[in-house]
Amino acid sequence: MQPLTALRLLNLISFLFVLLARVVWYEAPVGERLAIMPAPFIDAIFGVVYTTLLIWCIRPVQAYPADRTLILDMSGWFMLTMIGYGASSIIGPPWELVLTTISFIALCIIYMKIQHHPNRSPWMRSPFSVFLAWSSIQILILPFRILRDFRFDDLFGLTTSEWVTVMLILFALGAAFFIFVHTDWVFGLVMIWYYIGLFFNGRLTDFQQGITIFSVIIVTVAVIVVFRKREKLFSEEKSSVSQENNS
Repeated sequence: MQPLTALRLLNLISFLFVLLARVVWYEAPVGERLAIMPAPFIDAIFGVVYTTLLIWCIRPVQAYPADRTLILDMSGWFMLTMIGYGASSIIGPPWELVLTTISFIALCIIYMKIQHHPNRSPWMRSPFSVFLAWSSIQILILPFRILRDFRFDDLFGLTTSEWVTVMLILFALGAAFFIFVHTDWVFGLVMIWYYIGLFFNGRLTDFQQGITIFSVIIVTVAVIVVFRKREKLFSEEKSSVSQENNS
């Protein structure tokens, strides 16, 4: 068996482990739903996350030399991400926090390897844009779950509700910055979906709902600007290629 084929098989096995862990073995945390958690309908994004990752695992790459090189480079990190994410779904605190953090760091490394790899196909990044965005949301929610489980009503002089307000603002600004820096409009779409879910979760104050609306506007503007910028760049590249062929 060729190394690339073996790695892709291991990638698929680790993905199937996550699928089983999140769909079959996962038990939702008990307790009151947090204000930072979106409405239940937002969980539909899981279908997008798992479908795009599955397609990434099984799609043919023999015709894409850059993609083959990239898969060889990142497969170890991919398996670490999947194992950590899957295990964190079935193990309670405090190891859930440790495994989630390890998985998230490995996912960030994967994203940066893809981002800086030349001549990759567009499909290499999109699944991880969706996954990274959703994992970032989980990382945001996890500390609030820990505070709830350990019955902390305030931290560093701020109440839980005040922390929610602060994090909603910082998270939106961070998402918009990320979209601009990495020209990743797919990442922004997941963030918009998250803030829409927050608006309808029925647990935010009027001020916090105003923040979610403002956040949706900020991220949407960032997505539109980046999308148009990428479309313009692709059009210029196609025009230059056509001119070269004609000459």
